[in-house]
Amino acid sequence: MNSYNKLQGKNIDKIQNKKEIPEQLQSELDKHAEEGNKYFNNKEYDKALEIWVKALELIPEPKKNFSETVWFLTSIGDIYFMQGKYEESFNSFEDAKNNLSGEGINNPFILLRLGQSAFELGKKELATENLLRAYMLEGKEIFEEDDKKYFEFLSSISIYQPGPTPSAYLAISFIAPS
Repeated sequence: MNSYNKLQGKNIDKIQNKKEIPEQLQSELDKHAEEGNKYFNNKEYDKALEIWVKALELIPEPKKNFSETVWFLTSIGDIYFMQGKYEESFNSFEDAKNNLSGEGINNPFILLRLGQSAFELGKKELATENLLRAYMLEGKEIFEEDDKKYFEFLSSISIYQPGPTPSAYLAISFIAPS
């Protein structure tokens, strides 16, 4: 058996051994999610944060393997963002994006908040990458409820590609300002 086939066999074993959250724990997580949502909707962010952090702690290790982790990390990251705690927000959304369940990597909201947090931290390349991904998935609409500076930043970005000679460059603007 060649190394490629061995690797494929290991990957298939991982898929077949995938663990699910036990039903009783799932029910408890759902209750925490709903309770946190009530506080969040009433703008009691610290209380919602406390509940969601406790719920996240209930998820078995390795947490990065469970899609439920994505939901709690996203909710926690959103609170941090709203509180101006951009480093904490960035870390929560980065963990949600990189979750091994695959639920975070193409989630437009996660990419939006990750990009916005990166922007606020001065991480312009990461901001560009994630804001552009959010835009590509959802279009301009995803920016409509937030500060216009994020879409304006993205609208100002051009990517320079080398042309046929070292002194020739082609600028491609991704988004036309409206």
